[in-house]
Amino acid sequence: MRRRRTTSGMSLVETLVAAALALMLMVGAAELLTLAVRAKRRGDLAAAISAAVADRLETLRSRPFDDPALAAGDHAETSRVEPAGCLIAETWHISNEGERLKRVRLEAREAGRSGPRTIVVLFVSRDLGFRP
Repeated sequence: MRRRRTTSGMSLVETLVAAALALMLMVGAAELLTLAVRAKRRGDLAAAISAAVADRLETLRSRPFDDPALAAGDHAETSRVEPAGCLIAETWHISNEGERLKRVRLEAREAGRSGPRTIVVLFVSRDLGFRP
């Protein structure tokens, strides 16, 4: 009587197929992680630009109409905005639109890069013309 030999282990082909499947899963997970990190970076940058623009507009808006900081001309500043720690370059141009109105055009973007930018316009009025 012959005895049949049985193997309880996996064959080489099965092992290679399992390794290939595991490798494909790891590559897919790594790509998803990379995409998530990029999306977070873009979100952090957009939040930093928005915060910088809001801060600059509030600073300019709070100044008296005849303040030297609101003098006509071009201005620029680069600042680090938290929590992302992004360097944001801001440029703004102030022009007189009459004796009682100034126009401020503000542009903000990540410093040293040509990525997305935000442009806003603010009008500063000596008064709104209301009478008591």
